[in-house]
Formats: sequence, C-alpha cells, structure tokens
Amino acid sequence: MKNHNEEKFALENAAIEIFINLHNCNHNGQYELIERRESPDFVLRNSEGELLGIEVAHLFYDFEEAKMLLGRSSNNTHGLEMNNELINILNNLLKQKEKKVLKYEGIYPIALVIRNASPIFGMSDFIRDKELIYKPIIYKSVWFVSKDGNYNDWLMKDILKI
Repeated sequence: MKNHNEEKFALENAAIEIFINLHNCNHNGQYELIERRESPDFVLRNSEGELLGIEVAHLFYDFEEAKMLLGRSSNNTHGLEMNNELINILNNLLKQKEKKVLKYEGIYPIALVIRNASPIFGMSDFIRDKELIYKPIIYKSVWFVSKDGNYNDWLMKDILKI
C-alpha cells in the first residue's frame, strides 16, 4: 500500500498530466511542466515563456467514496449521493483552496485544477448547476476536469467563465 504522500503525489501527477494534455489540445499557449513543488503544487511555462503556478485538488463526495475509489475500503456500495450536496462540497473545497493561495508569495499567477472523481456526477451535472458554483476570483483560472456519463474521455472547463 502506498503511503499518504505517495498516493497524493500520484493523484496530483495524474491530474496535471490530464490538464496539460487537455489544455494543449484545445488552447494556444502550450504548457510544459517546469517544476513540482509544495506551494503551488506545480509550475508550468507556456510557449511565450510565461510561468503559471497550479494548485491541484480532487473532488470526492465524502471520505468513504474516496476510500472506495482508491481501493482502501471493504465496502462495495455507497449511500445515496445528491448533486446539490456535491456542489456544496465543491464550494467548500473552492473556499478552502482560496484561503490557501492567499498565503502564497508567488511572482506569477496561480490557477486551480479540480479533478472530479465522482463516478456518478459528470461535467454536464456541474454545468447544469453552474450558477450554484462559487467563483473564487483570486485565481487566474479554475479548471474543472471531469468525465461525463458514458463518455470516457476527460473534459475541462474554466468555471470562472461558465
């Protein structure tokens, strides 16, 4: 079994790889990974040489869902999950990350990447309820990465612009 930091780093590395691939396929200003850090989690550089700090977070419905998805639970079923509660959890996560980034002494802008881990709720569920999502303006962008329904590819939206 991986220790907590190894598991956290593996999840963050997977999220940044998904983000870079999606961003570079769909936007100008191609990003490359420059450095893995603690605060922010990553530093990227675009094709113009501009740096961007990336803070990474994962959205789980609760601790039991996280344990189940990470293979650390003996349960094979989870209780009832409701989209409005997951939006509340997302909003709390956004506010928590907003407080964290206020402590950074960065010389470059910071973006947040949130990877949705829910096997039940996908991108369309969040877009449908976009007016309920908290929008922290301290970030340059807040990229929400999620799958959607039976569509197995990752999708990405900047929630500050939806």
